[in-house]
Amino acid sequence: MNPFDKLYKPGKMTLGIEFPLDNDWSSEGNRKRLEDNRPFGVPDISNHLALAQQIDEAGFAALWMRDVPVYDPNFGDGAQLFDTLPYLGYLAAATKNILLGTAAIVLPLQQPIKLAKAAATIENLSDGRLLLGLGLGDRPVEFPMYNIDYKKSPEIFRSNLDIIKEAWKTNSDLKSKYDFLSSDIEVYPKPKNDIPLVVAGHSGQSINWIAKNAQAWFNYPRPVAETLENRKYWCNALYDEDQAAKPYITAIHLNLSKDDNATFKPQRFGGTVGINHLTKYLKAYENVGVNHMAINLRKSETPVSEAIAKIKDVVLPEF
Repeated sequence: MNPFDKLYKPGKMTLGIEFPLDNDWSSEGNRKRLEDNRPFGVPDISNHLALAQQIDEAGFAALWMRDVPVYDPNFGDGAQLFDTLPYLGYLAAATKNILLGTAAIVLPLQQPIKLAKAAATIENLSDGRLLLGLGLGDRPVEFPMYNIDYKKSPEIFRSNLDIIKEAWKTNSDLKSKYDFLSSDIEVYPKPKNDIPLVVAGHSGQSINWIAKNAQAWFNYPRPVAETLENRKYWCNALYDEDQAAKPYITAIHLNLSKDDNATFKPQRFGGTVGINHLTKYLKAYENVGVNHMAINLRKSETPVSEAIAKIKDVVLPEF
């Protein structure tokens, strides 16, 4: 089976979990953060391995992580702290079934040959479980640190992706990208299978370019009605570019209430709901055509391990 089939089942929605696997944005989690003297957005990842393995064994489709080169207090977000690529390699050995996705690696800040080799390495070592999500980046402090002009980042995004795709080819023509090379230069390993490319947001590109060049589109959390319109936008672009159906992926920030019977209360990027009403809430997204939903538990009043166990028992069987 193609590992991508774990994520994409036409007409149905699969579920994933987003790192950093903490609940620092809940009242109890924030209290603990203050006790630990951690800056806002710097998570407690002491239990990360056990949680990742619990999610893997529970049967979720994917684990998603982001690429945050430096912590900027203006954003208050340190992601999962660990550097994305080596951490993916670690998780490839520590898990068995779950897809490992990036949402997203900041492509303009990457050396494309290095990223091509790293991604192919992870794809090989994980038996094809890598989902390579790519984004433009949105933190002004990072680009001058890398000596990159942010205004040129959409062009750099496309150029870097072209180089990566060429490097992955058997008998690649890297001389077409670097004219000083001899014609026999190769990057190894090659991917055993095609690595699914997922573009996050627009990444400075047109929706038609994304439809043509990516295998999936990861869009930001939106209410159900806006999600429906956004998915129509995606489907129209696929149609215009003569593409087959491709997944529409989104996310929610879920506060899983300690009251199992709590009805849904909307909040920014998601909402609060009890486990007995979570399936109904998620089915609304499935009904408007979402193919995969990544759940972020940073706001959850229910501790992460307990929330995962409840979702496994009550919700996953319905998807």
